[in-house]
Amino acid sequence: MELERIGVVLRPRVTREALDLGAAMLRAHARPVWSAWFAFTLPLFVLCNGLGVALGWPWLGWVLMWWLKPLFDRLPLYVLSRAVFDQPPGWRQTLRGQARWPWRRTLAALTWLRIDSNRALRLPLDLLEGSTRAQRSARWKVLRRRLVGETSLLTYFCLLFELVLFLSVWLFVLLLIPHEWRPQSLFELMRGDTKLISTAWVIAGAGVAYLAMSVIEPLYVACGFALYLNRRTQLEAWDIDLAFRRLRARLQGAALLALASLCLGAWMPAAQAQLTAEVQAKAIDKPVSVSLDAVFGTRADAPDPRLAQAATQAYRDPRFGGEHTVRRWQLKYKPEPAATSINPLFPWLGHLLSGFFQLLLWLLLIGVLGGLIWLGWRWRGRWLVRDEEAAPALSPPISSLADAPAALPADLAGAARALWQAQRRREALALLYRGCVEQTARELRQPPAADATEAHWLRQARAIDDPQRSRRVVEIVRTWQFAAYAGRYPDDATVEQLLAGWPAQPGAST
Repeated sequence: MELERIGVVLRPRVTREALDLGAAMLRAHARPVWSAWFAFTLPLFVLCNGLGVALGWPWLGWVLMWWLKPLFDRLPLYVLSRAVFDQPPGWRQTLRGQARWPWRRTLAALTWLRIDSNRALRLPLDLLEGSTRAQRSARWKVLRRRLVGETSLLTYFCLLFELVLFLSVWLFVLLLIPHEWRPQSLFELMRGDTKLISTAWVIAGAGVAYLAMSVIEPLYVACGFALYLNRRTQLEAWDIDLAFRRLRARLQGAALLALASLCLGAWMPAAQAQLTAEVQAKAIDKPVSVSLDAVFGTRADAPDPRLAQAATQAYRDPRFGGEHTVRRWQLKYKPEPAATSINPLFPWLGHLLSGFFQLLLWLLLIGVLGGLIWLGWRWRGRWLVRDEEAAPALSPPISSLADAPAALPADLAGAARALWQAQRRREALALLYRGCVEQTARELRQPPAADATEAHWLRQARAIDDPQRSRRVVEIVRTWQFAAYAGRYPDDATVEQLLAGWPAQPGAST
């Protein structure tokens, strides 16, 4: 391995620093990583979902994309393994480079090693080193030592992050849905028939899951690759090896410089060479004595007063030198260990009592859990609200219908039309809304609940078998909401359209 060309700082790091290094590498090379990722995975996403729709199993594409994650992990690893040597490949080079990597280990990762929580650390070992099976097994035992827990936590946390991204998108969409169209609770949503979910919603869910996987999975591979580099640096002392290689390069450069100087001296003019020879001969005949005073200008044994002043000033600095007193309490004699209260003549008595009390505590815990389960089963009916258990009718009228009369007239359409023509528009719409509520409850064979809101009747409208009647109920409720809460009244033509037919005329077909 050419460590001199590596683009990251090699030094032993703790686990969290290695994970930060992986995230930094991914940010630095985000464009080649995600371009290769989408170039390879997007056609497979379309193919898998198309296969699921063709077979009548829309969820099949979702499952296949999740199962093929080890295959997709080859792409970010290929890019990052080249990018650390300052050679980031393009997406075409990445796709062509997959043919040079072994596929047997990828097949193993897709079968019996699919649920391996150490996949991020195992991936570089399988694809980058190219060792035999025995060598790979021996290296894996050493490489995974003291890293099994960290790599497993990395897998689980990345899975949770992916789930959070997936749910965040759907919760945001849920906030945009009107309140009356939302399920009242998660229990009501799960109680519905899941077979009625349309294929479009399943494909949309698969698309959101694919986007969440595209964000987290390259980060997962990059962090695992950083853990691999850090582990090999710890085991093989790559940082020391790299330091020695750089030192050797510097020494080789100095030797080349000295050789160049010698060659330059050989080409000097002959006169200069003769002069140098004469000077050297005189130096040999009469050696010159050079003292330290002549070199440094002062006596060697005479201390420089400036040095003493600087040392004195440094010791005056509170960060250096000085004296300080520390006082603390410390026991003069160490306390002796307390004697055991159990008589050593009967050691079995302590074991017997501890076992008895432990059994008693376990029985107490089992009794408490059993009591809680029994209470939950007994009071289950009061915790779960069922649709068939309608709330009893209350004596006071509904607050939103305060303007309507106490009893409905026989000719509901005529009475509402008379109120509308008399410019009593709010009372007319309130009367029409109340008649719509009673006719809807009669259509669904349910007693009208006095505390039901407009949103409740909008949800009940979806349960009507006739789509025209369901749409008419929605129109009447919406019209009443706009008039009662926003002061927006319809025109005469809209009112005549609402009064024509059911529910203003109960005998009409539509």
